[in-house]
Amino acid sequence: MFRPGMFRSLPFSCILLSIVHRINTSFMLFKFYQHWRSSYAGIPRAIWFLSIVSLVNRCGSMVIAFITIYLTQHLHFSIQDAGYIMGFFGAGAFVGAFAGGRLTDRIGYYSVQLWSLVLNGVMLLILMLVRDFWAMSGAIFLLSMISEVFRPANSVAIARHSTAETRTRSISLYRMSVNLGWTVAPVFGGLLVALGWDWLFWVDGLTCIFAALMLRRLMSPKKASIAATQASGDAKTGSAALSPYRDRSFLWFVFLTMLNAIVFMQILWTVPVFWKEDFHWSEAHIGLVTALNGLIVFLVEMPLIHRLDGRRPQLDYVRIGLILYALSYLAFNMPIGHASAALVFVIAISFGEMFVMPFSSNFVFGRSAGVRQGQYMALYTMAYSVANILAPLFGTQIIAAMGYTSLWYMLALLAGVTWIGFWILGRDRKAGNPTGTTREMSAEAVPQAIS
Repeated sequence: MFRPGMFRSLPFSCILLSIVHRINTSFMLFKFYQHWRSSYAGIPRAIWFLSIVSLVNRCGSMVIAFITIYLTQHLHFSIQDAGYIMGFFGAGAFVGAFAGGRLTDRIGYYSVQLWSLVLNGVMLLILMLVRDFWAMSGAIFLLSMISEVFRPANSVAIARHSTAETRTRSISLYRMSVNLGWTVAPVFGGLLVALGWDWLFWVDGLTCIFAALMLRRLMSPKKASIAATQASGDAKTGSAALSPYRDRSFLWFVFLTMLNAIVFMQILWTVPVFWKEDFHWSEAHIGLVTALNGLIVFLVEMPLIHRLDGRRPQLDYVRIGLILYALSYLAFNMPIGHASAALVFVIAISFGEMFVMPFSSNFVFGRSAGVRQGQYMALYTMAYSVANILAPLFGTQIIAAMGYTSLWYMLALLAGVTWIGFWILGRDRKAGNPTGTTREMSAEAVPQAIS
C-alpha cells in the first residue's frame, strides 16, 4: 500500500520500477481472471445443476474423510482390521457400480441418482450405531454399494447433457464442485469431531438427503426423460452397441485405471493415519491440510483444462499425472520436514489428479454411446471400486509388515508400472490413428472386440 512520503528517499528509477511491477502484477491477475472466466463459457445449464447438487452432497462427505481414524482411534480397531473393513467398502462399491450401470440403462439416470442420495443419507445415520466388526463390515458394504450406484448414473447424465466440444470442461466443472465440497468437508468434519463423532454422521446423512431434494427441484424427471429419449434416438444410428466387456482396448484401459486409483486412493486410506501417527497431527489439522487438495483443484483445474483440451491425446496427460503421483508419495521420504513434505505431497497429487481424472473420464465418454453407455460408465466406475477394495488392504498391510517408508516407495513404483501400461495403450491407439487429435481420437468408431 502506498503511504505519504514513502518514496522520498528512493531514486526515481526505483519508484518507476515499483510502479511498473505493480501494474504488471495487476495485468497478469486480470488476464488470469479473464482466462478463468472464459473457461466456463458454453457449459450447458444442466451441467451446472448437476454440479450444484454434487457440491451440496460433497460438502457433507465427512465420514469417508475420517473413517479410518474413526475405526482406529474411536472404535479401537487395529490398523489391519480397519483395512479389512475398508475392503468391504471397496466390495460394496464394486457391486454398486455394476448395479448402477444396469439400472441406469434400464430405468434412467434421474431415478437412480435420486434414490441413491436418499438411501445413502439413511445409511449414514444407521452407521453411527454400529460397533461390532462384522456388523461394521456389513454396514460399510451397504453404504458403499448405495453410494456407488450414483456414479454411473451421474456420468451418463453429464454425457447426455454435454457436447463433444464442452465435455472435458463439463467434467471439470463437475469435478470442481466435488473438490470444492471436498475442501469444505474435511475442515468442517474435523471441527465436528471435536464436538463428538455422532455430529459427523448426522450432518453427513442429512446433507445427502438435502442433495436429493435439490436434484428433485433443479432437474425435474420430465427434463431427464427428454434427454434420455434423445439419446435413445441417437443410439439407433450409433456404433457403440458393443458390450464394454468385449472391448479389448477399453478393458486394458480399465485395468490401468484401477492401478492408478490404488496409488491415488492412499490419500484417503493411509495418508491421514500417517499424519496422525507419524506427524502427531490432530483431526482438525489433518482436515485443513486435506482441504488444500480440494482448494487447489477448485482454483486451477478449469483454466488448466481449458488451456490443454484438444492439444494432445488424452492418455498423454494421464501419464503426466502418474509422474506427479509418484513424486507426491516420494516427498514423504525426503528429509524436508513434516510441513514441507505434506505441502509437496498435496500440491503434486492435486496436479496429478487434474491431469489424470478429467481426461480419463472424457476418454470413456468418447468411447461409449447409446444403449450401453451406462455399462461403459459402470465398468469404468468398477475400476475405482476394485481399487477401493485393494487400496486399503495394499496400504495397511504394507504398513503393518514393512512400515510407511516402504509403502511410499512401492506406490511410486506402481505409478511407474502404470505409466508404462498407458504408454503402450497410447502407442497402439496412435498406430491406429496417427493424425488423430484428442477429440478425433475420443470419437472413436467401432471398438475392437474380443473374439
